[in-house]
Parts: sequence; C-alpha cells; structure tokens
Amino acid sequence: MKRFGFAGLALAAVLAAPLQAQDLQLRAGHDQPVGSMYDEGHKMLQKLLEERSGGKMKLAIFPAAQLGSEVAMIEGVRLGTLDMSAAHVANASTVVPELALFSVAYLFKDRDHYEKVVNDPKFQARIDQLVASKNLGVKVIGYYSAGVRNIYTRRGPANTPDDLKGTKIRVMNNPVEAKIWNTLGAIPTPMNFGEVYQSLQSGVLDAAENGLAVIESNRHYEAAKTIILSEHQRSISLLLMNERKLNAMSADQRNTLLAAAKEAAVFERKRDAELNAEAIERMRAKGAQIVEPNRASFSSRIAPIQDEVATSLKMTDVLELVRSHAK
Repeated sequence: MKRFGFAGLALAAVLAAPLQAQDLQLRAGHDQPVGSMYDEGHKMLQKLLEERSGGKMKLAIFPAAQLGSEVAMIEGVRLGTLDMSAAHVANASTVVPELALFSVAYLFKDRDHYEKVVNDPKFQARIDQLVASKNLGVKVIGYYSAGVRNIYTRRGPANTPDDLKGTKIRVMNNPVEAKIWNTLGAIPTPMNFGEVYQSLQSGVLDAAENGLAVIESNRHYEAAKTIILSEHQRSISLLLMNERKLNAMSADQRNTLLAAAKEAAVFERKRDAELNAEAIERMRAKGAQIVEPNRASFSSRIAPIQDEVATSLKMTDVLELVRSHAK
C-alpha cells in the first residue's frame, strides 16, 4: 500500500508540474474553412509559437467545424479536450450571457472605433472579469474579428426593414439576436452555421447574415444571391484557452503564448478586413447582386434597443465605454 501511495504521489507531482517545452502540443479549433480569417489567425499563432520556442511549442489546427460547432468547441475548451478555439460572442453568450450585448446592431460606427474598443485595457479587463465570474475554466487570450455582418437572401433586394417583413433569417442562438431581427420585421430562426447552406437551398431559410468573407468562403451566395450591405454588426470573436492548460505551462511558455496570441489576433483582424474587401468583388463577378440599403432606416430602429439590452444585462458601463471611443 505504501508503494502504491508513493507512486500515486509521484504521478500527482508530475501532473501538477509545469509542462516542459518539449511536451507542449496544443490543439485549436474553429468553424470556418481553410484560408478564412480564423484560419489565418490560427496559422499565424502556429507560426509565432514555433519560431519563438525553437520548434518546441506546436499548434495543431482543426478548421471547418471538424470538432463540432462553435458552441461544442467552447464546451471542449472548458473540459480540456480542446486547448483553444475561436468563439463569436453570440455563441460565447451561451455560457457568458452578458456577452449578448455585442449582438446588438450598430454598436460600432466603423473599423477604427471597433479597434479602439478591443484594444482598450479597461474593456479587456471587464471581459476577463465577466468570464472569470462564471468559473468556466477558460481564459480569453485574444480578440479575433469575424467581419462586418450583412444580410444575404433568396428573396431579392431590401432597402429598408419593411422590405424584410416575414423573412425567415438564420440567427445565432441567443435572445438578443432574436430581439434585433424581430424589431426589424424578420422571423429569426436559430440554427448551427453548418446547416445554413442546405437550408437556404431548400427554402427552410429565406436569408442569413454574416461577414462577406464568410459568405464567400462557404459559397452561401450560391443559395442566396442578393447581398444587402446592412453592415449591422462588427463581430467580436474571443480566442479562448483552457485555463488549466495555460496554468500548467512554465512561465516562459505562458508568456510566449500570450504574446503570440495577442500578435496573431491583431494580424487576424487586419486580414479579416482584407478578406472582406476582396470577397465582395469576387462575389459580384460570380453573379451576386449587391444592394446598398438605407442603413439609417435600420440603425434608427435599433438605437433604443442598445440601452434596453445593456440595462437588462447589467452592462451599461460597457456600453458607455464603447460609446466613449466613438467620439
């Protein structure tokens, strides 16, 4: 019994010890195709880790929802079966409800405004505090972008919200998304991303909304040929890391990872903007109909909801912080 006891203590000590560099193999997932903005961010992180560790820190990337939906991958990161994943805040709000604030449309007026917010240490500290308060076992190590979300539809052009009345539109699964699209007159239909193409083809859906590069890379414009440039949401995606894995690293490994993740996130956001600019022209060339709607008619309906949602989620301080960077 003593021999087994000492063996057990020795094994526990090994498991509790910081990971050695030669043992560090990380796994990261995302739900977008190879070459997408998430994929570009993960590949940059992979490159930086290998370069800065002399090849001793490696990252295996699992793209295109190979490991399941974003919600499933968030759970994987929580459990430790996956080390890290990109998670759109709408999906992350399934475990941190306050993040649903960022599903409210027209929070950011442009890319410069968005960048000022996600780079603000006060903003980052508040998000860290929110995530930590849920005891999820995950840590935010970077802020990715999933583009500027626009509407794409099988039903033809829509210039104002009135033109969307009765449109069955795919939304991510949180109550704020539903509230936004109900307010705009559409019929919100929660659905996993991987089911959208077929649902548009079959008529289960009339429309969906996403970033232009995402619409292109997943070929959704083939099933919904009209793209309405509503620009209703600038998407924040969290790069989530399993906290136990992070804490088990040596100080040098942890510092290397955190610095590389921050740098990769900056690269990903820049690359995302480039991919979206390129995507619209390619889709136009392939027959997509591009519509410039009356955006003011959309944003005016949403403005009152921003304060309502922030109050209900106890996120008025975050809304004020976001608005302060627009001045």
